[in-house]
Amino acid sequence: MPFSAPFIINNVGMSQQQLPVIYVVTGIGSLIILPIIGRLSDKAGKFQTFIGGTLLAIIMVVIFTNLSPIPLWSFIGINTLMFAGIMSRMIPSSALMTAIPNLEDRGAFMSVNSSLQQIAGGIASVLAGLIIVQEKSGKLDHFDTLGYVVVFVMILCAVLMYFINKQVARRLGIDSLKENRVADELTA
Repeated sequence: MPFSAPFIINNVGMSQQQLPVIYVVTGIGSLIILPIIGRLSDKAGKFQTFIGGTLLAIIMVVIFTNLSPIPLWSFIGINTLMFAGIMSRMIPSSALMTAIPNLEDRGAFMSVNSSLQQIAGGIASVLAGLIIVQEKSGKLDHFDTLGYVVVFVMILCAVLMYFINKQVARRLGIDSLKENRVADELTA
């Protein structure tokens, strides 16, 4: 994400003045989409919603990181869908992970979890900076490579989330055939 604004301007061809429009419209789209994702996570299941969000995010990240100049409204649509995919991963994973610690340890667990996310974001930014190269014209090269690295990490996270989902179900003593639905009800 630290490289998205330079990518949007230098590779996709948007102007600096269009960035606020992009961010505001994407933000409004997120305000509409987020409650829907939360309800879907509660009804369809947290793990299932996470996997659906991962698939959408993978598709949209590949599209986003391979963009060339396109019209503003097309870009806003792509950006909003990408954020919908990302949020469809974050909301259910956060909800599912709250079932890992005991109730009295949840605050400490979430604090450590948040700290680890911040550290991982910093490390990811450094690694992304090693992948991306900026030409003299300002265009960013290897942004597509960075997108494929993100896709790999999302797939890895989906595998890890599968095991977290199983662990939560086991911890709560849930039959494996019913584990997703019951675990979701208990963590909701």
